[in-house]
Amino acid sequence: MKKMVRSAALYGAPALVTLVVFAAGHSTISPQSDRLDALNPPAPSLEIDAPPENTDASVQATDEAGFVLATPGYEYYPYPSTIIGNVPGSNKLFSFEIAVSIFESPLNASNMMTTLEEREPQLRPLILAEAVDLEEEVLLTKEGRHLLSENIKATINDYLERWGYEPFIHSVEFTSFFIT
Repeated sequence: MKKMVRSAALYGAPALVTLVVFAAGHSTISPQSDRLDALNPPAPSLEIDAPPENTDASVQATDEAGFVLATPGYEYYPYPSTIIGNVPGSNKLFSFEIAVSIFESPLNASNMMTTLEEREPQLRPLILAEAVDLEEEVLLTKEGRHLLSENIKATINDYLERWGYEPFIHSVEFTSFFIT
């Protein structure tokens, strides 16, 4: 028995002393919030009369029954492939990538983009056909690229309508355009 008390004191006493010193040290620490407040005085509060109107598509509104409604907004999606073709009358190539703009709620816009991704093999040659007839001088001007983007938008919407979908492309933007 004497041996057990002795080994408990030998192993338990240092642990007990360490815990007591640790607890005593932490009980003496007090936060110095007054020193921090002197360095950073509180900012005066600004009163806002009305919240700004947000047109972001990710903002959600509620109807009279309290259901959450996703408000529509512009959603931009990059087209999944690069269009590459020959510039007529030269040894040069053109290459461009496009992004399409859809004015819908995020969920509907995602479904519409899935439709475009499914139809990409059929749409790719149609988009290329719009660009392949344009000369290098036309492709290098801002007006020529704007005309090309409008033609691509009209072509995509026309074929979506032929395939039984509502035309939903609002605009076509070039994310990259190269002639090499």
